[in-house]
Amino acid sequence: MSEDFTVEASPLEVQQSRLRDVPALYKTSHEQLACDLALDLENEDEIFERYGLAPEDAAILLATPAFVALQTRVGKELFESGLSFRTKTRAMAEVVLPHVYEIATDPLAPTSERVKIFQWLAKMGGLEPPPQKEAGAGAGGFTLNIAFSGETPMKVVTSEPALIEHG
Repeated sequence: MSEDFTVEASPLEVQQSRLRDVPALYKTSHEQLACDLALDLENEDEIFERYGLAPEDAAILLATPAFVALQTRVGKELFESGLSFRTKTRAMAEVVLPHVYEIATDPLAPTSERVKIFQWLAKMGGLEPPPQKEAGAGAGGFTLNIAFSGETPMKVVTSEPALIEHG
């Protein structure tokens, strides 16, 4: 694997990228802390250290009924909205990506697996072409169906858009 493919992000960069995914309602420092604790992506000591809380202060905060209620509410909201799952899968994808790259570039790996990886990477990277519209769908033509009582509808007129040339 090439050395320049692996990029280590600082804890501050990782936290800032997570905050971009956190809903706007979790923007106070206590809500962010409760969100980080609920996501459970890091050791609690590392989280408290990032927020500038000494172990004693963190223990006091965790014993505060208001913070416990906030942490419970935020954890429930994150779980119910699926944000905790999406955030964790993004974090896992970041960790696994170098291994995926190794498999994708390994000439001894099965070609079918390498193709699947390239397709997946294109999809995740937003590089897939937009889906094609069905033929005739939204093309401006029309179909007229007439149904007489008790009979199946009959297609009477089908019209395709005509090109009008100016000239």
